[in-house]
Amino acid sequence: MRNRLLLCCIFGLATLVTVAQDTSRIKRDSTRTRRGGGMSAIFSDSTALTSSDYQLKIENSYVVLDNIDNKSELGIGIDLIVAKLADSDSVLSVLKDNVLNNSQALNLRNLQVFRTLLQNIQTDLRAHRKLLDSSETKLNNLRNNLATLRSDTVLRQLMRDSLLRIQFAPQLKDMREAWRSSTRHLRESLATINLLQTHTSANAITTSKLLDKVNNLLNTSATRIFGKEYNYLWEKDTLDISAATRSSFYKAVRGERKALDYYFKDSGNKRLFLLLIGILFFIWIFRSIRALRRLNGMGAIREMEFVYLPSGYIVSSFVIMFSIAPLFDLHAPSAYIESMQFLLLIILTIICWKKWPRRLFLYWIAMVLLYIFFSFAHHIIDPSFWQRSWFIILNILSVVFGWLFLTRLKENLHLRGFLRFVIILHNIMNILAIFFNLFGRFSLAQIFGHAAIFAFTQAVGLAVFSKICMEAILLQIVTSRIKRGVTTHFEFQHVLTSFRRPVLFLVVILWLIVFTTNLNIYTTVLNGLIEFLEAPRSIGNASFTIGGILLFFLIIWIAHLLQKYVGYFFGDTGNDDEISNKGQRSRLLIARLILLCLGYLLAVAASGVPVDKITIVLGALGVGIGLGLQNIVNNFVSGIILIFDRPLQIGDVVEIGDKSGRVREIGLRSSTLLTQNGAEVIIPNGDILSQQIVNWTLTNSQQRLEIDLTVTGNTDMEVVSATIKKAILQSKYIVTTREPQILFTKVMEDGFELKAFCWSIDVAKSAEARSEILLLLHKQLGAENISVSF
Repeated sequence: MRNRLLLCCIFGLATLVTVAQDTSRIKRDSTRTRRGGGMSAIFSDSTALTSSDYQLKIENSYVVLDNIDNKSELGIGIDLIVAKLADSDSVLSVLKDNVLNNSQALNLRNLQVFRTLLQNIQTDLRAHRKLLDSSETKLNNLRNNLATLRSDTVLRQLMRDSLLRIQFAPQLKDMREAWRSSTRHLRESLATINLLQTHTSANAITTSKLLDKVNNLLNTSATRIFGKEYNYLWEKDTLDISAATRSSFYKAVRGERKALDYYFKDSGNKRLFLLLIGILFFIWIFRSIRALRRLNGMGAIREMEFVYLPSGYIVSSFVIMFSIAPLFDLHAPSAYIESMQFLLLIILTIICWKKWPRRLFLYWIAMVLLYIFFSFAHHIIDPSFWQRSWFIILNILSVVFGWLFLTRLKENLHLRGFLRFVIILHNIMNILAIFFNLFGRFSLAQIFGHAAIFAFTQAVGLAVFSKICMEAILLQIVTSRIKRGVTTHFEFQHVLTSFRRPVLFLVVILWLIVFTTNLNIYTTVLNGLIEFLEAPRSIGNASFTIGGILLFFLIIWIAHLLQKYVGYFFGDTGNDDEISNKGQRSRLLIARLILLCLGYLLAVAASGVPVDKITIVLGALGVGIGLGLQNIVNNFVSGIILIFDRPLQIGDVVEIGDKSGRVREIGLRSSTLLTQNGAEVIIPNGDILSQQIVNWTLTNSQQRLEIDLTVTGNTDMEVVSATIKKAILQSKYIVTTREPQILFTKVMEDGFELKAFCWSIDVAKSAEARSEILLLLHKQLGAENISVSF
């Protein structure tokens, strides 16, 4: 009994202790909850990840690894860099050997070729460096993505749990393979990029060093070529060049050939672009000729001064292609220019075989042969007495045939003034070459003789090129007119005069590029010109460059040329009698306005003028408008309203105030009316919008004619009315779908007084319509024994 009581007491005491501990714990938990930790404990995420969560994470990781693996591929651009670096290594080794160890054997031509090639290599290396740096940045980003994936906690938990590894064993195997592939490719790509960057930097250092050396040699070469290189021609040649020196000369020639091979291989894309231009020109002319033949319009071009088109449009495409070749590579070596020029000479010989008079063509053949001889003579390393003598003979023959060619120009070639200047310059340079050769300056003689014959042949080629351009423009105009159904003659000499100046500007630029290249001064002149044009200058707080200003005005000039001549390419020669589609003329007007606006915006952007400076100018302009430019701005805005609102269009017959006529032109400031007596009335656009406008041709060109008649000899109203209607409808100027209306105004004993109303087809020919109707009425009523008076 005692024992049982003792056990009950112990159990009760233990229960009380347990309850007291639970109560104390509950109090502590409630205290924590009141202190702010309770809400987070209640809403804490204690849910374990499920199998679907692990599966989704594996899929996302696999996608990331596959993306890293794919983007780790370097692409074709890096492959091209590898190939170009290998080529540049080969060329730089040859140039390094020549420039550093064989500089005494290098002439001016070698140095010019080397400098051009080194500049091109330097440009390529900068492009390589830019591409390599961007590729490295992309690969580093991929590496960061890989590092982020490596530190993912879910994947770590998945790899630590053996049960989960067993469950997702196939997926994890694929992910491991993707991991190995992506990391390997990424590592290999980064290593390749780093090697190429090192290679590029090494080549850049070598190129820069060689270019400095070549520039120093060029700076000192002027003294060498102007100095006495050989004995006077009448003196005995006492110079004896050793075998080692001769070997050095040939080594320099081989270096030049190696450099040219690299250039021709590196500039293949430029020749492809030239070929594309030739193909586009061929397609343009071919389509025009085919359209003319389809529309039986070939007779429209027989009276024009066509020489090379349309019969020679295939070879003409080659002339265009080879003539503009210098524009697509302003730093080309002279050998590249020579090759393009030689191909042009072959094409010119083909195209001019049946186009020129026989004697002029024979003189041209002689100049082509002289060009070939001068090209070989330009590579003479150590001239002997007989070689120098033959070179003088070539100079003399070049002067003779150049003068004979000049005497036979007459009407057979375009740009005769330009050709006359070039041929005279050619003769003077050959005379100077003879003088230099006699006094031992053989390098100068080579340069002057080669540049002279080159200037001559290129000028002839450019003359043919300009003529082909003119004929292509005329062909386009004629084709567009025939397509529109316009067969009337137009004054094509006016069109040629309009295009002659821009074509001549292009011809002179092309000729100067090639001429200075052959004189070996092109790079020096171009660098000096660029330095002068790009030098920063300032007036007050405004900074500018001469080049920016010239570029600004050049773009504006081109925009004005385009807006002025764009109509010609659609067959619109500005002749008022040829206006058949007012909508097309209005669209051309809008196109001109758009060209002008784009030209001015592009000019401002290209000139580099800061926008804040433009804002200041516009503010000053606003003050000027308020003071005295109201009328100018009023006319300008009114011109834009006329262009887009179109209350009148080009070709409309209108009455504005006391002026009437056909709208010939709508400009931004004023518009021009052509009256019936041939006067051109210029009206400010603001005055046009401020007055009432009577537009006879806004929706149609018909006009009602009113004719007063007195008829005697017949009192039958039906017979008289029918006879008059029949006579009126016989006119070709009358709308036959609208029956004439006859109103009798007075009845007499032997006749009537009446009014006849009819509709003329064209308001501009209402006078012709009235005249023809009167003649028809007199003839028709006379045949019915009816007398009529008007």
